[in-house]
Amino acid sequence: MNRRTLDSYCERGIVGLVLAALVYSALDTGAVRTLEFVVVEWLVAASGLLWVARTWLEPRHNRLLFPPVGWCLLLFLGYALFHYVQADVEYTARREVLRLLVYALLFFVALNNLHKSEWTQITLYVLVFTGTAIAIYGIVQVIAGLEHVWHFTRPEQYKGRGSGTFINPNHFAGFLGMLLPLCLASVLTGRISQPMRILLGYSALLLLGGVAVSMSRGGWVSTSLALAAIVTVLGWRKQFRLRGILLTCIVLGVIAGFLLTSPFAQDRLRNVSKPGTMEHVGSRIELWKAAAAVWQEEKLLGVGPGHFDHRFPAHRPKQLQSRPVRVHNDYLNTLVDWGLAGMMLAGLMLGTMISGIIKSWKYSQRTSSDLSAKTSNRAAFVLGSTAGLGSIALHSFVDFNLHIPSNAMLAATLAGLLAAYIRFATERYWVAVRMPVRLALTVAVCGASGLLVQQAIQQAREHAWLKASQSAESFRKQVEGLRKALEVEPTNFETAGLLGEIHRRRAMESSRATRKIELKEAAAWLRQAIALNRYDAYSHARLGMALDELGQADKAGEYFAEAEKLDPNGYLTVANVGWHKMHIGEYAEAKSYFDRVSPLDDPNTPEDEREKGLVAHRAEQTAQDLARHIRESYMPYIAEQLRDSE
Repeated sequence: MNRRTLDSYCERGIVGLVLAALVYSALDTGAVRTLEFVVVEWLVAASGLLWVARTWLEPRHNRLLFPPVGWCLLLFLGYALFHYVQADVEYTARREVLRLLVYALLFFVALNNLHKSEWTQITLYVLVFTGTAIAIYGIVQVIAGLEHVWHFTRPEQYKGRGSGTFINPNHFAGFLGMLLPLCLASVLTGRISQPMRILLGYSALLLLGGVAVSMSRGGWVSTSLALAAIVTVLGWRKQFRLRGILLTCIVLGVIAGFLLTSPFAQDRLRNVSKPGTMEHVGSRIELWKAAAAVWQEEKLLGVGPGHFDHRFPAHRPKQLQSRPVRVHNDYLNTLVDWGLAGMMLAGLMLGTMISGIIKSWKYSQRTSSDLSAKTSNRAAFVLGSTAGLGSIALHSFVDFNLHIPSNAMLAATLAGLLAAYIRFATERYWVAVRMPVRLALTVAVCGASGLLVQQAIQQAREHAWLKASQSAESFRKQVEGLRKALEVEPTNFETAGLLGEIHRRRAMESSRATRKIELKEAAAWLRQAIALNRYDAYSHARLGMALDELGQADKAGEYFAEAEKLDPNGYLTVANVGWHKMHIGEYAEAKSYFDRVSPLDDPNTPEDEREKGLVAHRAEQTAQDLARHIRESYMPYIAEQLRDSE
């Protein structure tokens, strides 16, 4: 077997691995969970290693395509590494930077290995048909009233909405919104066979139906504007003008029919500004205000990769008792996490990407001398992928699509393929691969791939021990599983905090002889959790509870005060501080804290006052159970103590 044959196998392997990563991530809930992302890391790392192998196997691969957007991406990765080194919460920062590394490696692999016309077409077909299958699943969910995604039960707030293989319907709409313009552009302007055109045409209708049943208003708007952009471009070209008019009529007909026959869709539009859950614009605005307040703390460099989730509780509005995790606006999220410096680098990437599209646009079209056929796969892909990336860019103003691995990976792949078209406009962005460059590429890509594999193995081991702990039938095995997980990932503050909490709960059930030992063990683990994440209000409050039980009320008060400072409006933090006040005999203050948590349970509370309660807009059972426990257990005791004091 000669070098050229091996190179061909490597090339096909890269295409297969990239497509496998894209398809798998989309089919398995967007790869948002640990094990799913582990598989993605392995696939992307393997594609990077095969890319390096190609540079050594075949001499004709003596140059790399490196447009300006690639250099900007490398600059942002360097900035991310700088941020990681000084991050407050190492575990969170590392996970966030690893995701960026996956997306960046996927971009460069697609840029330099998938740009052949045959591979681009195969990629298009695989992605569109995968999206079509997911859209069908989402439509069936709505028609049949299914509230499951595979074996997962969706949250109650998504009832009646299609989400396909995603948990969140908005991310489902974001994924399909990138593929629909690509599919339509290929149908209308692609140089493909008639049977394939018909098949893609039906796929486009199903993709449009999938976006519709998602009930995502952001998805509706962003997809509509992307389709409007395609119609506008087609309108400028006489030979496609009729097709553009027909497309407009079909899309408007589908939209009108859907809105007229779907009361749920009409209700979604009517209640666009209704406050409440994060599904409403009013709540998003409250969250954005809180995010702006977080950004004010670190304007230039930001609070750190993925650190919005840690810093948000200090600025939490009373109406938002859930854990948003992200800002629900990718641009504002970038500003908060990475600061003005990161936002400028991201803007530079976007600007160079747009500049590259503009430069290569006319070179992707068929020339005036092409009298035989005026269709072009190259032009179709440039038009469709540009509109698709525009759709996700617009949708990201009201959601966090680019923080979902499958959506970010699809965007990175389309961006890489689109950036590769600059080669038709100029030769200046080719980099000769002489020995120094080849060695540098080998070290960089092999290093990145090796890191992804090592981290994937580490994440899988940690996940296995955490699962073992969850399913353990005895306290000893539960502790053993958590300890093993912490040995694998010693900076995971959540594991340390969980160890502290289960020891604290164990102490409440233990005999007097072992109670003090368990409480000291709990305090030690909770101190470790605080050292790993000093913004965790729950660890502070739980440590305070352990110290209260140990008779160290003064020290406990310091930790409760810090917990209240870190999360002043959080229902659980408020309840914990109330418990502390009750424990030290400050019953009037304890009652005032408990009243903030459970006014809904008092029938004498006026309706307008109930709406101010911390659990007023929270549907989670844990909050309702806590409010009920406070009403039934703590309030009678406090009332009795207050009567006695009078």
